[in-house]
Amino acid sequence: MKITVLKYFITLAESQSINEAAQKLYIAQPSLTKALQLFEKEIGVQLFLRMQSGIQLTEAGKKILPEAKQMVEYYNGWLSLSEKRPLEAVDIYIQASFPNFLLPKVVLQLKKLHPGLRIHCEDHRMPEQYISQNLERPVLALFVCGQKELMEKCVRAQGNQPLILFRGEYCCLVSRHSSLAKKECVTPEDLKSQYLALKSRWDAPATALQPLLHEIIPTVSPAQVLQLDSVDSIIKLVRTQSDVYALSYYPILKRYPGVAEGELVPIPFEGDYTKGDFCLFYSRKAAHQYPVLQELLLEIQNAAAGFLAETDAD
Repeated sequence: MKITVLKYFITLAESQSINEAAQKLYIAQPSLTKALQLFEKEIGVQLFLRMQSGIQLTEAGKKILPEAKQMVEYYNGWLSLSEKRPLEAVDIYIQASFPNFLLPKVVLQLKKLHPGLRIHCEDHRMPEQYISQNLERPVLALFVCGQKELMEKCVRAQGNQPLILFRGEYCCLVSRHSSLAKKECVTPEDLKSQYLALKSRWDAPATALQPLLHEIIPTVSPAQVLQLDSVDSIIKLVRTQSDVYALSYYPILKRYPGVAEGELVPIPFEGDYTKGDFCLFYSRKAAHQYPVLQELLLEIQNAAAGFLAETDAD
């Protein structure tokens, strides 16, 4: 049992619905439901009754609620006795084109719970450059890592394995009206007559895209590359133009409008060079030293799991 789960239980007990509690906690509703179901299974009693009018504590839940509050209060008191300095700041570097994914609600929630903690978030085409074992100011780096050599290099630099948030691959994202939309997979040769929409600079792509662009560049003329100022602009162009495609990471691309409705079609590339895990690199030593960092890591994992649950349900 984790203190975080007790906090979830308390928040839900003081809310009118699971949806309201999830909004207060800034986590996905499926993640909250799953965490509480596991908690009920662990202690062997039902805590809530699901009614048409909302949720109600069971008799066991009413007994446990004040005890849970006391445990959380004790825990906070124990932390205050620590002679270690509290964590003052954390830096988060996330792969360019992913900045609005996962982090905003998580960071907002943590800032509300820990107003003294400074959180610096920045999107970057090469977040792996910022991997650090600095315990005074920990760094989180989130990016797609597909190359074995890069993974080994980053693990050596970090001193421990990363958390894997998603396993996936880069796909060719096209309109349903594209001539490519019916293909089971594509090759760079299939893209010769198409226009590539990119946000990253053509001459300095993100590390994660380099293996894919290395295959595509020989078949694509610079005149066929469209460099746009935002991901939203790219998605809008791909939706409306049948001869334009984008390179996008699956399953994260499910968040784009039009994918769930079938207006946008992700097509995998032939071969393994586009596959890669979306990783969260962090210092395990720093996480052990700072409970608030553990909390941040857990919330990012919960947000990733909640995203997968929501998109799979769609």
